[in-house]
Amino acid sequence: MQIPDYFKFFNKTRIISGKKALENIPYELQSMDSVKPLVVTDKRSVDEGLAKILIDAYGDSGLVIGAVFDGVTGYTSTKAVLDAAQLFRARGCDSIIAMGGENCAFTAKALNLLVSYKTDDLLQFDSLPDNMHLRPFIVIPTSDSSGRETSTRSVIDGRIYESDELMPDIAVIDPRMLKKRGKAETILPALRAMAEAVEACTEDAANPMNDSFAFASIQLICENLAAAVNGGGSVKARLGLANGIAISGIVWSNAPEGIGSALAEELAMRTGNSRELCAAILLPHTLDYKLKNTKKSVRGELLLPVAGIDRYCAAAEAERGLLGVEEIFGMVKGMSKHIPVTLKELNIPRYILESTAEAVEDSFAKMYGKGGALMILESAYNGDGFSGGKK
Repeated sequence: MQIPDYFKFFNKTRIISGKKALENIPYELQSMDSVKPLVVTDKRSVDEGLAKILIDAYGDSGLVIGAVFDGVTGYTSTKAVLDAAQLFRARGCDSIIAMGGENCAFTAKALNLLVSYKTDDLLQFDSLPDNMHLRPFIVIPTSDSSGRETSTRSVIDGRIYESDELMPDIAVIDPRMLKKRGKAETILPALRAMAEAVEACTEDAANPMNDSFAFASIQLICENLAAAVNGGGSVKARLGLANGIAISGIVWSNAPEGIGSALAEELAMRTGNSRELCAAILLPHTLDYKLKNTKKSVRGELLLPVAGIDRYCAAAEAERGLLGVEEIFGMVKGMSKHIPVTLKELNIPRYILESTAEAVEDSFAKMYGKGGALMILESAYNGDGFSGGKK
């Protein structure tokens, strides 16, 4: 395991996971001197009955939910944050529960800034310290979660707010909240989360604390993705995925942005395809390029969470990095019936690849070599790999 001369790791979030995990929420809130939360969610979660499940879980606790705000949409807006803040104050709430995907969590995090600092001006939070005193904040991941729910970030109207204190206090993962989704909807968030966890432990700045979280995230996703997609969407598999995805947000928050994440963000912005899809397609090609074209290769430990202890122990030490990359190639290609696995399938023109590469080139050329970003994109476009440092 890689140990740098100096590193930092921070995690604020406790994870409560499993059967009837929701029933712990009243006790957990009381332990934080809170009794009346505002639930921030979206209409899909309400329509699926998740809000009712949460309310029923309060049972005879003696506590009540102050209100349910279901105004979160596919775009996180300042208006939604202000509307939620108005409801929070009108109902006398003292804490926040975000139930749903990253947009629900982003809205809840921004709401927490407003109600904690008694303001309606998000723009005053141009830069955030890491020692803020915010209201108690719980996230309940659903099948729409991406992992960013547990991260240090909120994005509202395209503006990024980031602080360690924006991490939730608790993530409550309950199988009742994990409804079955279509195969593509199941695959893409999981692969994006895995891509970010893999990248975190293959960067030069990796450290043993974040590695341990990253390996757990990768292993949970690898062990449960196929069963969640092909095995009838079993509850056990969905719960395993949800845990792996939730952990990835903590990992992502403790690692510098890597070239794969940067390319996925740029490519999504320029093509209109989802970040999840771009990250999934780029994942094996980024690793393959690093393995065969950089001085510091992919670490052999990656094979352990990807393929399991038996495969890891049976492999020669010098071959483990290559085998780990091959396993990830196989995993992504194995999803080709359900999602595109090459950029060519997305009909992306050549000039978009070039402009995307140019946008990240300056930040990563020193580490990955001049032209490396474009080589990764071209490999992902054609679906092939690199050999001996040459395509």
